[in-house]
Amino acid sequence: MTTLLPLLAGSVVVALALTGCASSEETATAPTTSTQTPSDTTAPASPVVTPTPTETVRTIAVSVRDGKVDPPPDRIPVSRGETVRLVVTSDVDDELHVHGYDLEKVLPAGQPATLEFMADQPGLFEVETHETEKVLCQLQVG
Repeated sequence: MTTLLPLLAGSVVVALALTGCASSEETATAPTTSTQTPSDTTAPASPVVTPTPTETVRTIAVSVRDGKVDPPPDRIPVSRGETVRLVVTSDVDDELHVHGYDLEKVLPAGQPATLEFMADQPGLFEVETHETEKVLCQLQVG
């Protein structure tokens, strides 16, 4: 028993020393156990609304009446990647044409026609009517 007592006392001292050191360090660095799933760990405590990116749409409205274009033809700057929406009304049956993109749209007399496309090619593009050959605008895509 005399040999067992010093061994037991030494074990208690070592255990206390390790417990004292570990408690201060482990508290700061010990991993925590969580009941959250991996997708929950990144979620904030309260709901946050993150705005979704919205597509930029450039609407260009033009009318042709009595052979005149309103508003008068002009060069319109458009960002590359922007959606262009052309809304054209003509007082006669015609056809809308976007050069360079080779897009066409029938223009029934007196009814607005809409042609929408992504401006993904840089350059200067003329928008005109085919039958009456009226320049409606120029799109400067950059």
